[in-house]
Amino acid sequence: MITPTRWLLHLENHLPVARKGDDPEGVHQVRVAGRRLRVWLELGGYQVLHDDLRWLVRGAGKVRDLEVMLHSPLPKSLAAWLAEKLQAAREELTPMLDSPRLMGLTRALHNLPPLPISEAEKRLERFERRVQKREATWNATRSFEDLHALRRALRRLRYAREYLEQDVEDLKALQEALGQLNDAEVALRHLEEFEAAGGRAAPSYRKLLETQREKGLAAARELLVKG
Repeated sequence: MITPTRWLLHLENHLPVARKGDDPEGVHQVRVAGRRLRVWLELGGYQVLHDDLRWLVRGAGKVRDLEVMLHSPLPKSLAAWLAEKLQAAREELTPMLDSPRLMGLTRALHNLPPLPISEAEKRLERFERRVQKREATWNATRSFEDLHALRRALRRLRYAREYLEQDVEDLKALQEALGQLNDAEVALRHLEEFEAAGGRAAPSYRKLLETQREKGLAAARELLVKG
């Protein structure tokens, strides 16, 4: 039988850290746990609680993306602007972490029965088909948006296989390469928003992000070809 206990406790243990806000790992682990719990629901064929977990993951994601950027070398003006955005994102997240909705979500997850392994194995095919579909779409378009969709599908497949105690080393390497690419993409989007608001950053900083994006894309392409 497969239970969500490990990741549900992981979520509950990191919620106080995320509320306190002085350790970025708190919000990061809340998002990780939320994503893994969504995969467990899908393995079980559950139609409930997906929206609640998506709500939590997205709220944590806004904070996490900004925290990641602020832990890298930045132009001072951009760093100050991002710090303001981070403060606003934290102010949005804190009421979520104290809300009855989140309390109800964790209680409901505790009450769901464990999954028979045989049923979860049958549903694993859905995760594999999704990856194949996303990869075919990306091969046709080569767009960053479709590559991001492929990255999400690969992450879900990895988590599903881990629940079933299957090997995921190949998926980890690919997920890491795509994660680095996504970090560069997120940083470029924030830079564009900053500049649209009247901010200015040295052209060399944009060039650095674009170089990181291209390196991540090249690494991802190589791993996808090998796969």
